[in-house]
Amino acid sequence: MKGTHGLKGALSRKPRQFSLSGNPHLIFPPATHPSPEKSIFAKTPLPTALFNDPDVLVLRGSPRDQSYGARFLLHKSPNLEPPTPSSTAYAAQAFSIKMWNFVQIITTPTADTHGTCLLLHFDNKRYMFGAISEGTQRAMIQRKVATSKVEDIFVTGLVNWHNAGGLLGIVLTLADSLASARENLEALGKQWKKKAKGTDDPLPRLRIHGGRNIAHLLATARRFVFRRGLPLHPHEIYDDPRSGVQGPKPDWQDSNINVWYMPVQSTPMSPRKRTHDEFTEAGKSPTPSSPKNEDDRRLVDTVVTQMFDSDWKMDALIETTLHEAKLPAKVFVRDHKGHIQVYTGPLPGSGQEVPNIPVLVRQPWPGAMIPSLPRTKPSNQSMCYIVKGHDRRGKFKPEVAEKHGIPKVDYKHLVNGQSIMGKDGVLVTPSMVLEETVLGNGFAVVDLPDESYVDSLVNRSEWSNADITNGIRVIFWILGRDLRNDSRLQEFMRKKSSIRHIVCSADACPNMISLESAAAQAYKLRCVDPDRFPLPVYSNEVSLSDTPIANTSSTYESGRTGKMIQFAPQFLHQDSKIVPFPDIEKLARYDLSNEILGMARKARAKVSDPEFLSKIEKVESDILHRDAEIVTLGTGSALPSKYRNVSATLVRVPGYGNYVFDCGENTIGQMRRVFGSELPEVLRDLKGIWISHLHADHHLGTASIIKAWHEETKESNPSAKLLVASHTHMIDWLREYADVEDYGFDRLVTAVFQSCDPKLPRTRICRPRIFTEAESQSLGLKRIDACYVSHCYGALATAFTFPSGLKISYSGDCRPSDDFVRIGQGSTLLIHESTFDDELRGDAIAKKHSTMSEAIDVGRRMGARRILLTHFSQRYQKIPVMEENLEIPVGAEGKAKAQLDEVMLVAFDYMRVKLGDFRKAQAFLPTIQKLFETVDEQ
Repeated sequence: MKGTHGLKGALSRKPRQFSLSGNPHLIFPPATHPSPEKSIFAKTPLPTALFNDPDVLVLRGSPRDQSYGARFLLHKSPNLEPPTPSSTAYAAQAFSIKMWNFVQIITTPTADTHGTCLLLHFDNKRYMFGAISEGTQRAMIQRKVATSKVEDIFVTGLVNWHNAGGLLGIVLTLADSLASARENLEALGKQWKKKAKGTDDPLPRLRIHGGRNIAHLLATARRFVFRRGLPLHPHEIYDDPRSGVQGPKPDWQDSNINVWYMPVQSTPMSPRKRTHDEFTEAGKSPTPSSPKNEDDRRLVDTVVTQMFDSDWKMDALIETTLHEAKLPAKVFVRDHKGHIQVYTGPLPGSGQEVPNIPVLVRQPWPGAMIPSLPRTKPSNQSMCYIVKGHDRRGKFKPEVAEKHGIPKVDYKHLVNGQSIMGKDGVLVTPSMVLEETVLGNGFAVVDLPDESYVDSLVNRSEWSNADITNGIRVIFWILGRDLRNDSRLQEFMRKKSSIRHIVCSADACPNMISLESAAAQAYKLRCVDPDRFPLPVYSNEVSLSDTPIANTSSTYESGRTGKMIQFAPQFLHQDSKIVPFPDIEKLARYDLSNEILGMARKARAKVSDPEFLSKIEKVESDILHRDAEIVTLGTGSALPSKYRNVSATLVRVPGYGNYVFDCGENTIGQMRRVFGSELPEVLRDLKGIWISHLHADHHLGTASIIKAWHEETKESNPSAKLLVASHTHMIDWLREYADVEDYGFDRLVTAVFQSCDPKLPRTRICRPRIFTEAESQSLGLKRIDACYVSHCYGALATAFTFPSGLKISYSGDCRPSDDFVRIGQGSTLLIHESTFDDELRGDAIAKKHSTMSEAIDVGRRMGARRILLTHFSQRYQKIPVMEENLEIPVGAEGKAKAQLDEVMLVAFDYMRVKLGDFRKAQAFLPTIQKLFETVDEQ
C-alpha cells in the first residue's frame, strides 16, 4: 500500500516498476490482461479478517478492476479523528478559561438565503448550526462574518439540498483557508504550541455533523471537489443516541461546548393520542445496522476523507495502452531517447487507424477511482441539537485573598484549584476566594420540516432530563410552513416559558434584502437604464412564503438576521445587533452624481428618438427572435461576492421555452429576486439546462432549479420533461444525488457529451445531439453542438440551434477556441466569459480563461450578431464603449454584415435585455462606465 492515504488495487501480479533513473511516479501494469481465473471466493463474504489493520477497508474489485488482475481493493484512510480527551479533561480545561461567547443569527429564510444559519462564537473557535443553504456563504461575505475559525458544522433538518445546498461551497472555502492556516501553523512549529492554550488541536480540521446521508451527499461531489491537506471528518448520526438510554452524557464535546444529538423521525398522524413509550419506540432506528451497511458507510466516509486529505500527486503517471486510456485526457509517450513527450497522433473515435501503443496518462485522483457509491435512499430523519457550554469558575474575590496575606503571584494557583497557606496561618482554599461556579448555559436548535415530526420532538426524553435542559436559555425553531402556530408546539413553548423561543421559518421571517450591496448596485443601474435593470423583488412585511409577518406573539418572537444572544461573560439579549431593513435608495444615492444622472437622461432621450428607432428596425430586420430575452442571473467567477453571484444566464425564447446556461449556487434565489410572482410561469416554461463543466461556481445550483421546476409542474403538467445537457460526469452526479433526495431526476431528458465526432478528425468537437421532431416539439430545440475547450477536465462550450434558425452559443470557462468558433458559426448571440482585463492576459493564460478582447475576437470570427460578456473576476471591469454604426450597406449579409452590425454588452447581475434591445442598452454604456470608473475592487 502506497503512503497512508492512497488507494490502489491488490494485484495478483506485481506491476512492473519503472527504473529509478526516470519518473519515480510511473507504474507499468502488464500490457495484456488475460482473463483471471474464477475466484472460489466470488460469492463469499469479503475477507476482512485477513487484514489486521482496522483502518483498512476491503472491497471486491469491479469487473474492470479484475481485468487488471485486482481481486480486491484496499482502502487505507487516515485516522478519522485524533485522540479525544476525556470529558473530565475538557471540563477542567474550560473551567478556568474565560472567553466572550455568543450565538448569532447569520441568515433567515429569504430569497437570497433559503435557510436559517447560526454562528456560535468563542474566542478560539467558531461553530455553525442550522441549514447551510445556498446563499449562506454570500450572506456571510455581506455580513463580514469570517469563517477561518470554523471547525465544526452542525447541519439541522433533513439531509437534502434545501438544508445542505450551500455546504459544498462553504467547505471549499474553509478547506482553502484552513489548509493555508495549517501550512502557517506547521511552519511556526513549537511557537504555535505555546500559543495554542485553550484549543483542542493546534492544526485545523473540519467536522461535518448531520443526519443520515450527510456523508453520502458530500461523497457525490468526489468527481469535482478535491483539496489536499485538510482532515475532514463526517459525523453522520445514523441511530438515535438515546434509544433506550436516558443518561445525560453529551454525544460530542470539545473544550468549549457539549452537544446532544436529537434525531427526530417522522411519525404517521393518528386520531388516537399515542403514549410516550410509543413515541420513543417510533423514534428508534427500524433495524440494527448490518455489517454490509457498516462497510458501505465506512467506504463513503473514506471517500470524503480522500477528497480533502489525500496524498495524491498530479504529476504521477501510469502506463496503459492508447485503446484503454480514458479520454479525454492528456496523453504522453516516450520518444526514442526515453523522454516523455505529448502524444499528438490519432485518438480512438477519430475515425482514423489508431495504434495500440503504450502511453502514459496521469494517475487518477482518488475520487475517480470509485465509479459509484453504495446505494442509499432518502431519509426521514430530521436533526436537532442541544448545545451547552462547560461550567465556569466563579469570579475571583481578591479582597479575601488579600485579607489572608496571599501574594498576588499566587492568585493563579488558587484559580487553578490549589490551596495556599496565608501569612496569617490560615489555609486558603479555592472555594474561599471564588464565587459560586457558573453553570454552563446554551441553546437548542429544533428543525421540524412538517407536522409529522412534532410529536416525536415534544416527547423526546431530553426535555425531561434536568441535567441536559438546565441552562438552556433559548430555542431556535426552524419550522416548516404553518407549523409556528401548531397547538402542540404552542403548548410546549408555554410549558417552557422560562426559555426564549425564536421562530426562524419561511412564513415567519420577512423576505427582506439580505444582500444590500448587490441591491444598491441594482438601484444605481436602474437609475441609469430602468428598462434593463429592475429592482430586486423583496418585502419587509411579507415572508418568503407570501404570508404577512406577525408583529407580536405571546409565546415566541420572529428571528431576525443579526440577533445575538450572549452567554459569557454575562447573559444578554442583544437586539441592537439586528440588521435593520436596508434603505436601498440611500445606499445607492451615494455614487449617483448629477453628472451621471445627466448622462443617463441624454441616453434615454437618444433611445426614444424615432429616427434612432427606425434605423434599428431597418438594420436588425433579419435578426430572428428579437423578442428573446437574456437575463443575467450571476456574472461573477470563482466565488460569490457582495456584488456578483456566480455563473448563471437564463435565455427566454418566446414560442420555444426558457433555457439556463450554467447554474451557480443560488441561481434559484436570483430568479426569485428578478421574477417575484412571475417565477412559477418561468419555471413551467423551463425546457433545458446546460452545464459547461464541473467547477462549483457553475453547477451547484442545478439541483435546486430542477427541484423547483419539478415541484411547479408535477401536478399541472406531470408529463413534462426537462433537458439537462452536459459532460457525463455531471449527469452521473445528478443520478447519484437522486439517491439522497427525490428532486425530479426521473423526469429529466439527458444529453451526454463525451465522445468526439469521428467525422471531424483532429478536432475536439463532440457528436452533436440532434432532436427528433417530437423532441423538438417538447424541448424547443433542433440540435445542440458542443466541443471540448481548454479549462479543466470535461469543460465544454456549446451552440444551441432552434427550429427557426436562432443560434445561441455559450463558452462556459475557456481559453479562445477554434473548435468553438467552428460550431458557433453564424450565431445570433454569443455569451462568452471575460474573466480578465486585457492587461492581465498572462493571468488568463495561466488560469485558462479569456480576456475581454479575446472574447470579442471569438465573436467576430463566428460572425455573431450580438455578444454578451460575462463571468468577470470579482471586481468591476473596464467597460469598453463600441463605436456605433447604423449605416449598413444594402446587400451586406452573413459575416460581413455581422462585422458591421456588431453590438457588445457587459453583463451585470439582474440585467434583463431583449435581443432586439442590445443597441438601446449599448447607448447607456458610457454612463455605466462613468458610474464605476472610480471603483477598483469589490
